Amino acid sequence: MNEKTGNTDKPEYLFNEAKCLEIYMPGLGRWHRVTPTDFRSFDGKRRLQGELYEGPLYAYGTNRRVIPEGNDQIVSSEVLIERNARSQKMR
Repeated sequence: MNEKTGNTDKPEYLFNEAKCLEIYMPGLGRWHRVTPTDFRSFDGKRRLQGELYEGPLYAYGTNRRVIPEGNDQIVSSEVLIERNARSQKMR
């Protein structure tokens, strides 16, 4: 990832990143297409090419596996917090 922040591990994707990746948003009652990074870190229903995906769950932007809790949110990490802080500065 980014050597300046110490994140040098390449994220591990145990699925085909080019396929249609979707997460289910219960509050909206529909599926949404997402990036591979969001897909692997979403703690809720995920589907790959229309079929439910039961693969491992990772903290956002890391290779750190986490236990699913089913909270229908992206699992936060230091990478996500830094990204959001940079995003706020740009506004």
